[in-house]
Amino acid sequence: MTLLASCLMRAHLVYRQCYRFYTNSAARTIDVHSTPQEPITSKVEQPFRTSIDDPVLHSEKDVGLFYKVNPEDLKKLSPFGKALPLQFREECEAFNETSVMIRQPSLDIIKLIKQINWNLPPLKIVLFPAEAGVGMSLCLFHVLHYGFRKKMLLINTPTASEVLKLVLDATPSPSNELMWDTPAAASTWLKTFAINNEDILKETDFRTKFSYTWSARESTPAGTHLLDLIAYATDRIKYASGCVGAIVKEVKAQVREKDIKTLVTFDTINSYYGPTWIVKPDKSTVKPNEVTVVKALQELLLPDWNNAFIVTTIGPKGVIIPKVREKHNWVVRHGHYRTQHRLPGVLMYDGPMTVKSLLGTDGIEALEPFVPMQVEKYTENEFNNQYRYYIDRNWMQNYRGREEEGRKEILFFSARNPYEMAKFVGSR
Repeated sequence: MTLLASCLMRAHLVYRQCYRFYTNSAARTIDVHSTPQEPITSKVEQPFRTSIDDPVLHSEKDVGLFYKVNPEDLKKLSPFGKALPLQFREECEAFNETSVMIRQPSLDIIKLIKQINWNLPPLKIVLFPAEAGVGMSLCLFHVLHYGFRKKMLLINTPTASEVLKLVLDATPSPSNELMWDTPAAASTWLKTFAINNEDILKETDFRTKFSYTWSARESTPAGTHLLDLIAYATDRIKYASGCVGAIVKEVKAQVREKDIKTLVTFDTINSYYGPTWIVKPDKSTVKPNEVTVVKALQELLLPDWNNAFIVTTIGPKGVIIPKVREKHNWVVRHGHYRTQHRLPGVLMYDGPMTVKSLLGTDGIEALEPFVPMQVEKYTENEFNNQYRYYIDRNWMQNYRGREEEGRKEILFFSARNPYEMAKFVGSR
């Protein structure tokens, strides 16, 4: 056998073995119906909104959810925008809606309102923060909205920083030379009180029990409707500060006999017991209790009346100065809230967030006895709902912020602080 024939025979044998292997191997198919399949479950996210927009119907199961505030209610609750923080108001304008998160402290306060004995002196609740920017003002607004829906008489008092440190029209009182009037701030407070309580004042025919003398020629007799008294004081603005004291006096004297439940709210109550920037002609500084409006509103904290419930907040926007600073360093120029949310005239406080440190001796003595209630940062569920709300409102334009890595980055930088989260997300 020649060499060529031997090579051809060897190649043929190798080819036959390969052919036998491929021809004998059957096609392996898998019947998908014969093998057990794991069910494919899509991740269903829990809702971050509640369909219940009435705070009277809110319960524990709604904690962490957003409810939409009725625009008509908002116009009456915050006619001049003082009931909501500046940063939150700007967000609401951008979102074209006002939605507030339901949080546990506000539900606890509402539960106390339902259970207290109205025949006793007012129960005082003091909301204090775990740290700055935890959302106490929004909890206070939720409680205020509840009182409005329950047709309670509302006495909503914002921070006194504008009265004690930003006032430009402070003048000696015409009725008491030892007191100082702030007509513009008093007029705004009177208008807010009238708008908040217009319906209930008309329904109960609330009229003055005492007569008031403003000057030798001008006076208000007993039996004048409260709305007429407010209209008179807003027209004659120099008597607005004295009218605030008259309103407080009438409310304390008549809510019991008229059986009207009253809700009193103070935002940043510690600002009512700090230094002022009102200077007398002898270069001395006016004390807070020498300002007519502040003195009148402080009377609401006394335990000499009933049918009332008082809710206050204390915070770092107060008036306690941790160390001596120059006056121009106290004032922080107001920029956009995304970079620096500080109102001019608001003192910077760097001390501990405790009730004693924030209120001071005068504040504690005026409020005692009171129930302290701490407002914490967002829980994990509240943070996730706030994050999803920002996505729903298209507030985060960067697509990376909508992914899981972006959510973790926001969580890391904000540490679940509501204000820091809003500032961080708004700057992206």
